[in-house]
Amino acid sequence: MDNQEVCLMLGITKRTLQSHKDKGLLPFSKLNRKNYYKLSDVQRLLVSDAPNPNK
Repeated sequence: MDNQEVCLMLGITKRTLQSHKDKGLLPFSKLNRKNYYKLSDVQRLLVSDAPNPNK
């Protein structure tokens, strides 16, 4: 997945995505100066950011 796809899936801005990368929350690979993400990593982040109704 590329930056745009991840932003749409997570409902975040490119700046927030950059912040997640800087904090090490979302691993990525660089290919031809473009960042790519594994779907499984994006889904893991999505689940970890979900509100917990038990709290």
